[in-house]
Amino acid sequence: MPYIRNSHSSTIQVVGMYWDPQACGQHGNYRTMGWWRIKPYERLLVAPNNAQFFYWYAESDDGFKWEGRYGPAYTYLYPFDSCLGIGSTGAWKTVTMRQHDQHAYPGGVNVDR
Repeated sequence: MPYIRNSHSSTIQVVGMYWDPQACGQHGNYRTMGWWRIKPYERLLVAPNNAQFFYWYAESDDGFKWEGRYGPAYTYLYPFDSCLGIGSTGAWKTVTMRQHDQHAYPGGVNVDR
């Protein structure tokens, strides 16, 4: 299951994405969720899923961003649970994510500078 550990010195906000065709089959097959706030040195289970790949984006209160090449995904100013292929005029911004291979690195993601 995908865990995110905040090893950064500031609180981070995280968006995640994972394969979920049952929930998002008509909208790109990927489920998007966020924003989780994770304090320094905390670890959080961000999605109850055992798929091989999990995608994530994070930004810290002190201005750092951890982006990737997957997505883009729409995000909102409030906590959300959506699908990759659903666009909305209420979207706040789009983000691109990093990929995490849970089979190769089963301990989850360690977010650090």
